[in-house]
Amino acid sequence: MNRNSFLILAGVTAIAVIAAIVQVTQTQRSMTVVSSNSERAFPGLADKVNTVAQIDIVSSEAKFSVTRTDKGWGLKDKSGYKVSFAKVKTAIVGLGELKLLESKTSDPKRYERLQVENPDSIKAKSIGVTLKGADGKTLANGIIGMRRAGLFGTGGAGTYVRRGGDKMSWLAKGAVELGAKPNDWMIRDIVNIEAEKIRRAVIRQPDMAEIVITKATPSGRKYAVAGVPAGRKLKDEEEGKNMAGGLWRLSFEDVKKADEIKFPETINVAEYETFGGLKVRVEMTVVDKVVWAKFSATVDSSVGDVKSLEKAKEQADKINATATGWVYELSAGEGEKLTTKIEDILEKKKAS
Repeated sequence: MNRNSFLILAGVTAIAVIAAIVQVTQTQRSMTVVSSNSERAFPGLADKVNTVAQIDIVSSEAKFSVTRTDKGWGLKDKSGYKVSFAKVKTAIVGLGELKLLESKTSDPKRYERLQVENPDSIKAKSIGVTLKGADGKTLANGIIGMRRAGLFGTGGAGTYVRRGGDKMSWLAKGAVELGAKPNDWMIRDIVNIEAEKIRRAVIRQPDMAEIVITKATPSGRKYAVAGVPAGRKLKDEEEGKNMAGGLWRLSFEDVKKADEIKFPETINVAEYETFGGLKVRVEMTVVDKVVWAKFSATVDSSVGDVKSLEKAKEQADKINATATGWVYELSAGEGEKLTTKIEDILEKKKAS
């Protein structure tokens, strides 16, 4: 081997060694080692999860509080409207289990990439959270940032956090489910009845004009629509079924105490009756192009057998327990369906 060949070979070997060192270094940097004695992000919280009485949330979308009362957990800013206990439990336990792994940055200019910036700024993706006890004392306070799913493979995710007023941000092991707005915490399901279970539905306008939808048998597929003017026809043969499904997965956008929305004497009404004897009545009014609705339920004992009537009573009780005393803002699509006018579902008149 001549000298030039040896130098070339030595150079190639050196480059390969350097590349290998760089690769190992980068691999080591990408690995996060969890210490068995990692510090909790919020020390002491894990032992006090049952003493939490209030959760304060701040985000770019809203600022609100979830509080515990004798009746359970509710939204303080929504007159105590019920929230999901599972959501509350997951949030509190998740915060208590977060473990700090490594410090990241204390430079405010770099917070945004970790989503640990001040949560009340307009473009913030972070969520500020404060947990308080019944005495009003703070049990935990921090900013929850971006989640890194699969950081530990099947072992779980990581989350960037900042604690209290600290400038230092951290990568923590664990994940926390926090809703950025009240809707993320509320139990938003009011009623859920498939179209196939509806035997009769009536959509009534304030002027008493009605659309009546009926189905002869539970197994039937055809829905008859009464109220169609002579010489006109439905623009789609599925319109009857679509309207019978007005209560399917019905949820809401906002909620207020019933006396906060004034209902006029003449209102929109939608009534649904199932083959099992359940009757649901929806009373509605439109305020600034938004449909607000009240819900109530009863049982028609002349319809259905004993077993189905028992189930109908359970459903009615559940609906009334949830909806009595409240008025709900419906989404645009659901509000339209429950206030449909006959002209909305007919083919356009042909030009004469």
